[in-house]
Amino acid sequence: MAKRILGEDRVHDHLIERGIKLRHLRDGYENYGENRDDGDSRQTLIFMADGKWMHGGLTDRLRGMTSAYKFAKEHNFDFKIYHTSPFELQEILQPNNVNWVIGEKEISRNCEVAKPVLLYREDFNNDSALERQLDSSHKQFHLYSCVDTVGEEFSKYFNELFKPSPILEQELSHYGELLGENYTSISFRFQNKLGDFKEFTFKELPEKGKRKLMIAAMNVLKKEFADGEKFLVTADSPTFLAEVEKLPNVVTVKGKSIHIDFNSSKNATDYMKAFTEFFLISKASKAKLYRNRKYKTYPSNFPKYAALLGHVPFEIVEE
Repeated sequence: MAKRILGEDRVHDHLIERGIKLRHLRDGYENYGENRDDGDSRQTLIFMADGKWMHGGLTDRLRGMTSAYKFAKEHNFDFKIYHTSPFELQEILQPNNVNWVIGEKEISRNCEVAKPVLLYREDFNNDSALERQLDSSHKQFHLYSCVDTVGEEFSKYFNELFKPSPILEQELSHYGELLGENYTSISFRFQNKLGDFKEFTFKELPEKGKRKLMIAAMNVLKKEFADGEKFLVTADSPTFLAEVEKLPNVVTVKGKSIHIDFNSSKNATDYMKAFTEFFLISKASKAKLYRNRKYKTYPSNFPKYAALLGHVPFEIVEE
């Protein structure tokens, strides 16, 4: 199938690239020739976010973790999450029904015991692609992945794994009081088009383009308003949020707008804004994403998966 869709040359290049990157992930693994566990303990699938790979944004990581957990559950593996880059996940999300926390000392670097494995978005059947990389001789599989195999079941697996930490609960309680029980969320994802959210190599628009995009986004937001209805507005642009906050009945989450994969801060609270927004969207009456075709604003999955978490109706407002 892959050859029919991509062509044989591209599949060959893809497999070569995978091999090169897997060799990079194997850096630091050695054959110790000892401490091999030949007992009857179950094999463990460990979702890795340790900085050795581009792990993706918050949504990429959450769907990668839930999909890995689903695979582990269906294949009778123990499941753990080792998320230390750029912060320890359990500072914001804690185990709910599954104890997924694993410490550095429990991560084996013995290549006879542990094996790094990698999934790409290009893997057409991701469960099969992962199965092909597993074997019966290793006890740990260190998975680098952000693929989605849970789909509409995202909420089920997320809630088995996670619950908010006390500090996140405090944030949710605070904004819950401001929003009340009936509110609409609308999300905007500009990347660096407005010149105030540095992310990878994305370029900002010329000043004229910035003004036109800002006006278009604000006009759409104003059209969405209903009398007395509260709105949660999320965006990656501090400039846009500063304008939005001037509008009545609008609530925004305070904090830094940063991309989890392009920031070196190890302070978990620096990433609290995104997690707070994610949970608040999941509690909304309806969730929306703004898309501008002319300026090609990013088709973010962030509000979509937050809506899936809370079984909230989701739509794209496009112009």
